[in-house]
Amino acid sequence: MKFAASFAAMALVLAAPAFAQDTPSDPAAQSQTSSDVLVPIEDDDAPVPQLNLMAGQVEDMDVIGPDGEEIGDIENILGNQDGNAQAITVDVGGFLGIGEKTVIIMIDDVSLDMGRLRTTMSKDEIESLPAFDD
Repeated sequence: MKFAASFAAMALVLAAPAFAQDTPSDPAAQSQTSSDVLVPIEDDDAPVPQLNLMAGQVEDMDVIGPDGEEIGDIENILGNQDGNAQAITVDVGGFLGIGEKTVIIMIDDVSLDMGRLRTTMSKDEIESLPAFDD
């Protein structure tokens, strides 16, 4: 009986970290948790410190891939509950607005390059991201 109780206690202690692990490790998935919901930043004068620009300067910029090919243009800057810029929404695909979809790219995955935002992701990789419905 003592052995069974000790075994059950040990199993509970070893399993506790697995039950406590409820925060996703993927940054995009983390943006979906209730504690860190991303919302569009409406203030054009809000800073985007990662790019050393203001939100109004970032909106409508072109996004290019590692080969310099244009991928899409920025629709919105998304921020957390504190208003800190975390991601951008990019309109990709389609032709003349038909078949176009909006995807989220984390702001840490882009860099400023001659007035455009460059990402290391290819056009195909970005177009395969899930659509974002705001």
